[in-house]
Amino acid sequence: MDDNETVRPGLLEILRRLGATFLGILQSRLELLVVELEEERHRIFHALLLTAAIVALGLVTLAMAAFALVVVVWIEFGVVGLVTLIGLSLVSTLLAHWRLRVRLKNWPFLSGTLAELNKDRACLGSKI
Repeated sequence: MDDNETVRPGLLEILRRLGATFLGILQSRLELLVVELEEERHRIFHALLLTAAIVALGLVTLAMAAFALVVVVWIEFGVVGLVTLIGLSLVSTLLAHWRLRVRLKNWPFLSGTLAELNKDRACLGSKI
């Protein structure tokens, strides 16, 4: 046999190379996925951190506005004004709580997905 002659690989060698290529591609895709998931984790963390800062600063602003309102009501109306302000706050809180309970009670959780699954099951049931 001459050195210039090329030996054609057999079927097993071709399958081995194909498998190695496939695994190499799969590994690179998984590494890319891991890197992107890590980046997304950092983005989500920073978004949550900014959200927490916004909430904290908003609460401080709201507390200062409430304090200013209390001072103005105290100067103008005295104790009766403060009791009225407290009553309005209590009623508003109770209404918000009631609305949240109603919304959570009637929450349509995954309604579109469940409807599609029911349609699929009905279609499969009618063809069998």
